[in-house]
Amino acid sequence: MQSTRQEILEILKAERQATVEDLAERLELTPMTIRHHLNVLQAQNLVEAAKVHRSQKVGRPRLVYTLTEAADELFPQGYGDLARYLVGVVKETLGEEETRDIFRRVAERMAEEAPPFPDDMSFEDRLSQMVDFMETQGFISRWEKTDEGYVLTNVNCPYRRVTREHDEVCLMDTTLINNLLGVVPQRRTRMAEGDCSCSFLLVPQE
Repeated sequence: MQSTRQEILEILKAERQATVEDLAERLELTPMTIRHHLNVLQAQNLVEAAKVHRSQKVGRPRLVYTLTEAADELFPQGYGDLARYLVGVVKETLGEEETRDIFRRVAERMAEEAPPFPDDMSFEDRLSQMVDFMETQGFISRWEKTDEGYVLTNVNCPYRRVTREHDEVCLMDTTLINNLLGVVPQRRTRMAEGDCSCSFLLVPQE
C-alpha cells in the first residue's frame, strides 16, 4: 500500500478519528493531497466519513474520517496463534479423540448455518451452493467433473496455521462436506502435508 495511505490508516487506528486538516497537519501535506488519498481509501472501503457540525453556528459541517471494519484486517491479528494454543490445551485436557469429536460437532453447527438446498436441486447446483457458502467461511474452492466423480479443490484454508500442528482441525472440512452434500469425501491432497491445495473426490450416491 502507498506509504502515505498506510500512515493515514495508522493515525486513524490510533486516534479513532481525524479530519482532513488534522491529517494534513500531522503528515505535513496539503489538504488537497490528503483528500486524494482519503478518496482512494474510501473507494477501497477502508475509511468512511461522517458529517459533524461545528460548535459555532457559522461554517459548513466538517467531515470526520474513521476506519471501517474491513480496515481492521490490515493490522496484525493473533487469531491463528490463539486458536493454535487453544487446540493444544484442549487436546492436553480432553485427549485426542474427544478433541476430534469437538471439531466434528463444530462442523455440524457450521453446516446448520448454510442456506438449505431446494428438494429438486441437482448435485452440481448443490455443490456450487456449498462452494459459495464455504467462501463465506474463508475457503477459496472450485470443483470439476471427472470420470471418477467430482473433484473439489480448496486453495485457501482459513485454519492453515492451526492444522500445521493439529490435524484434527481438518475433520471440519470432511464433516462439513459430508453434512451438506450427503457424500463421504475422499481426500486426495492436503495443504498441512505440503500440498498446494486440499482436494477431495466426491462420488454422488446413485
